Amino acid sequence: MSDVAAHTAPECMAALKRIAHLIRHDPGQRGLSSLALADDLPPAAASLLRGERILIVTGFCIRAAMIGENDGPPGALALADALHRLGKKVTLITDRHSAGLLAAAEPLFKAQDDGCPASSQPFPIISLPDAQRLADRQIDEIIRTHRPTHVLAIERPGSALDGHRYSMRGERLDDIVPAADRLMPPAERRNYTTIAIGDGGNELGLGALRSRLKNRVAHGELIFCATPADYVIPAGVSNWGGHALVAALSVLSGRPLLRPVMHEQRVLETLLAAGAVDGSLRRRALSVDGIGWHEYAQILTALHRAVDAALQAT
Repeated sequence: MSDVAAHTAPECMAALKRIAHLIRHDPGQRGLSSLALADDLPPAAASLLRGERILIVTGFCIRAAMIGENDGPPGALALADALHRLGKKVTLITDRHSAGLLAAAEPLFKAQDDGCPASSQPFPIISLPDAQRLADRQIDEIIRTHRPTHVLAIERPGSALDGHRYSMRGERLDDIVPAADRLMPPAERRNYTTIAIGDGGNELGLGALRSRLKNRVAHGELIFCATPADYVIPAGVSNWGGHALVAALSVLSGRPLLRPVMHEQRVLETLLAAGAVDGSLRRRALSVDGIGWHEYAQILTALHRAVDAALQAT
């Protein structure tokens, strides 16, 4: 099925609306996903289907643990896996606090898994240096050599109006999180499309929502990212946003790209073993943003059902 046909088929449009609705679930009551619609989800997916070379940036270091959290990398890897199977070239970008987490979980996507084909090659992982001057230089080199058609950020700190990066608690993160905003310059200074997924407002690319929602989230005036992306996908949990985008790609391409729900549990368990922490609890746990596995998995199961219904109907 072409993406044009998918857009016009009523069952596919209904599935895309259902997927966008599912990720508005806001168990952490942060306010972002419940106040902002995920209307950009279908066009973002359609744009990715036309893309060729995608850079995915993720990784959110938790200062109390000095390692990355487990929200972001699973969604980034799920997207990399789906895009790779669609024939796209994908590169992951992070920093030293999350590079090991991505590397630990990446092999899980090489296995045959309930109809999902094995990935023949690993996803390249680039780690930005701590020093901002060096990180900026490396980002410029990445853009020059990879010539991306798309840059996608998922749960990556973005710079606020004052140029600093903040946690949801208002902690300044500059010394442990190099800015990656250089990947998303103003539209007139780039020739690629940008997409952002986040759940709190302080993530890279969510600047398009700042003026409307900065006063609706905790510490919003201080922490809300100022850098906008072309397409913004707010979600109750950023990983859910990543899986929702995979689900939308599945509907538009007519191919089942979501891996089984239990695959996500294995990913989270692998990240836990590698030291990843729950960002809300700030400690190691088999939960994401304080949400236990059972509740977390319910959204993933619902995404599968929405995709299965759409694919069976077409």
